[in-house]
Amino acid sequence: MRESPVRRLQSINLDELYEREEQLLDELNSDMAKDWIYYEIVKLYKEIYRQLSRRSLEEQEEHGFEYVKKRLVAYLIRYGTYLKTQLMKDDYMAKKAFEDALGYDKTNPIAHYRLGFLAYKEKEYATAQRYFEKALEYQKTYSNPEFCLNEQQLYYAHLYSANSALFMAEKTYRSLEKFPDYINDQGAPAQLSSLHTLLQQSENILAMRAFTKQTRNGKAYSSKEECEQLMMNPPVNTVVVYFSDRENVVAYHGREVCLPCDPAEMLCYFLVKTNETRPATKHDVAMFFQPRRDGEISTNTFVQKVRRLRERLSRIQVPDIIESCQFRDETAYYYNGSVDYIIMYRSDYTFMFEDYL
Repeated sequence: MRESPVRRLQSINLDELYEREEQLLDELNSDMAKDWIYYEIVKLYKEIYRQLSRRSLEEQEEHGFEYVKKRLVAYLIRYGTYLKTQLMKDDYMAKKAFEDALGYDKTNPIAHYRLGFLAYKEKEYATAQRYFEKALEYQKTYSNPEFCLNEQQLYYAHLYSANSALFMAEKTYRSLEKFPDYINDQGAPAQLSSLHTLLQQSENILAMRAFTKQTRNGKAYSSKEECEQLMMNPPVNTVVVYFSDRENVVAYHGREVCLPCDPAEMLCYFLVKTNETRPATKHDVAMFFQPRRDGEISTNTFVQKVRRLRERLSRIQVPDIIESCQFRDETAYYYNGSVDYIIMYRSDYTFMFEDYL
């Protein structure tokens, strides 16, 4: 009988597991990763965590137990939606991944927030409100900024929590209508119509501000429908990057290509942050490389990652918009401005470099 992958990992010692970690990170950084790669690395970190959790505190510190825990939680949260495939997002896998992350870090604000958002989409308003309230509560004392909510997310956590409460209140008021007249002799509560109006207004705000559209001229809010319409009829000589609910799409002149999360965000970084006088070196884009223990990024790895991005863009005949140069004696790249761009993403989306958007 063939030995299961989980069983094989359990039979490997820590040194061999760490060697496997290096191999997986090299594959991710090469941008040649295949389907299931995120699943493999999550599974690996789970096994390292399991083995280290049985060691003494001294051994845990020696083998980087906290580092392993942090990376495991980070992969579950950031790449949980891609555990089946690198390209297609999956709400079911996302929910399982966020719940899994809370098993390792129960006060993680962003995991609670994401679960609240997923519950809200499913109209499970009581569950959504609990998650949003926990996200706001844990945000106050959580120490790791990587998993904290940004200002936009804090705003939406309050708004979605309030909307969830309104939906539950409306449901309760509606249930009063079922009582017989001799009990409900005053008729429906007067607050019901105003509550319904308030709820509709709030839902309209969420719908109209669901997505943010970024261009050279700045930002504007858009509805999902407006984004979908733009994708169906994009402007000429314009690269459109759309972080939809299902996938990350780059469109140009009627052609489209789907990108994994990291290359899609790297493209956005080049478009918004760079130009001929301000190119990006490997140090500027370090967030797009899976962190290794030594923290080093080779120039060749950087060059290959950009080459793969440009190759993907060439498949839909995007002209050479990312040019190379030498900057401070290092290889660098920048957006040359030869065509316009539009970036569309959920307004509460967290980019790796969120401070620019």
